[in-house]
Amino acid sequence: MKTSINNFYKTDHFLLRQWERKISDQCLKLVLEKIKPNNQNTLIIVSRKVLRKLNVNMNQELFVKVDDNTLITCFYCDFKNYNPQKRNQEYLIINK
Repeated sequence: MKTSINNFYKTDHFLLRQWERKISDQCLKLVLEKIKPNNQNTLIIVSRKVLRKLNVNMNQELFVKVDDNTLITCFYCDFKNYNPQKRNQEYLIINK
């Protein structure tokens, strides 16, 4: 796995989570094409529908935490079960 993708830098934590969750760089690249760097404190939520189009067979949404041009972490979770913390955070939902 590369340490950067689409002008985003991957932290060591992100690389570990990406590897554990078997998220390909190709999938990430296609998701990150839809956003621009410099999204401060943003949680990207990728719908199951979009994941299926990317040939990711997962029954949960993909969450990717971004701060400026740095990828912080990623995980799968049911959107309905996601419990946001009381933080000043932006959300970006990708469903097309």
